[in-house]
Amino acid sequence: MKQNKIIWLVFVLALGGLILYFATQKNVGAKGGKAYGGTLSISSKNKALSLYPLANNTLEAQRLQQLIFEPILKPAQNERGWRYCLASKVRLNAKRNQVIIRLKKNIHFTDNPCFRFHSSELTAEDVAFSLSLACSQQDNIQQELILPRLIVGGTKFFDKHQDPTKASVKGIRVLDKHTLKIELTGAYNHFLSLLTSPSLSILSKQAAKFYGRLLHKNPVGTGPFLLQNKLKNTYIFERNPSYWRHDKYGNQLPYLDRVELSCGTSGQLAQKLFLKNKLDLLFDLPLDDLREAFGTLNDAKQGKNPLHEVYIKNAAKVHFIHFNSCKSPFDQLAIRQAFALVIDTKTICNDILKGEGQELNGQFIPTQKQYENNLLFSDNRTLTQKIAQAKLLLAQAGYDAQHPLPSIHFYVGAAKNTLAYKWAAAAAQQLQKALPVRIILKETKKTQQHAGKNIGEMWRSGWVGDYPGAESYLRLFYSAAQNPLVFDHIGVDAYYLASIQAQSNEKRLRAQMLCEKAIIDQQALIPIYTEDFIVLNQLRVRGFQLEASGMLDFSALFIKELK
Repeated sequence: MKQNKIIWLVFVLALGGLILYFATQKNVGAKGGKAYGGTLSISSKNKALSLYPLANNTLEAQRLQQLIFEPILKPAQNERGWRYCLASKVRLNAKRNQVIIRLKKNIHFTDNPCFRFHSSELTAEDVAFSLSLACSQQDNIQQELILPRLIVGGTKFFDKHQDPTKASVKGIRVLDKHTLKIELTGAYNHFLSLLTSPSLSILSKQAAKFYGRLLHKNPVGTGPFLLQNKLKNTYIFERNPSYWRHDKYGNQLPYLDRVELSCGTSGQLAQKLFLKNKLDLLFDLPLDDLREAFGTLNDAKQGKNPLHEVYIKNAAKVHFIHFNSCKSPFDQLAIRQAFALVIDTKTICNDILKGEGQELNGQFIPTQKQYENNLLFSDNRTLTQKIAQAKLLLAQAGYDAQHPLPSIHFYVGAAKNTLAYKWAAAAAQQLQKALPVRIILKETKKTQQHAGKNIGEMWRSGWVGDYPGAESYLRLFYSAAQNPLVFDHIGVDAYYLASIQAQSNEKRLRAQMLCEKAIIDQQALIPIYTEDFIVLNQLRVRGFQLEASGMLDFSALFIKELK
């Protein structure tokens, strides 16, 4: 009897080995000119990488999180503004205040110890947990407060510090294994677009129970790759062999075997590594470096440097100076307006950015296919006239050469040798030259801790819309979405609410235009410039296509060596 058991065990192991062998062998070839295998090498300037969607993430972090996590819907340049991802069907009721979401079947989270005695299949429970998590108060969550106010019971869930592993928001109801219903507090035309945000990618409820407070350090998603290892400053992402997506030829995605990310790599070092074939992609390359890279293209033809191409994408990325309008002295409109008048964005773009950015000319939302604001007008006064008007505004607020403004702390959030610091320093110099004020530059980022100090606050900021359209820009200044509150204006709030509750595209567009105009009129910020995304990629990397938001589908990349 014992010998039979041993024979049976050997047979099972052998059969498992054969199954594994043929499962891995099926990906040797790919149809449609694609190719499987290979390692993609990329780098990041940041020393640490956040792989938690609900953290206060940068564009770079969200781009890399897509290796692991996926949202219910994805943004798209179509009339709806979204397309299906994890969902197979979405249905709104007649009043547009209920959403039924039907998930695709047989989608599994990546292999992980947390699933040892549990199913790894994506279910409606995971979606209910993820959306409830986004409505909760936890140390590792640093998000806008927009979602709790949109879902019935969301605000109460947030205020009571409820645990999403034990309960869901009242308005989120699981109907069956793959279906859930969401009840909204109003008929919001932007709710489905909001579900395309990388911040609302779906996490595993079982992983949350298993890892508890360490969930943010143990990423488990449904995406094309999984975090295999972290060695010092190197993250290694391995191919997810059970990934659910296929391309139009029927090839299972992703094509790549591995993605290796090196953190803490300076821009200068990254460029050297790229030219030595040790990096495959260079993201967000400054124009000065780009000129040098163009120069190496001729050398590449002689075999001195790798052949590469420059990918430029018209993008919706804006850079601006943000005020804390709820604190003195920027709680006075006249002071915010005075600061904006003396900032010469044309000089910053020409002399500091050297043509890398296009000045925004008083608008905040860059012109897009779906949005162009014809209510905004350029200020054609000379700089001398603007400075005179700025001094008059300060005098009316009680400040002049004898009674200067208090010192202002300007949080740059960048090192002194970076382009970001240079343009911020140029803006500070313009302010000090024109107005009776001392600007103290801080290399650190503005944090919630700074909000409690008795200092003037402004900071360098940048934003790319999570999805096409104006709403994802406007909500930055909607008071109920801010955490913490830094701008509060009843008119802006009213126009914003009108835009997301509008019953037609025409009414929505009109409300959005009025909302942006109110934000500019109230000088909630100083728009500086917009920029395109510039990426260098080795010619052996195929399938590269950047979205307007700066996101990249890593599962579509494949490697073919040049002959």
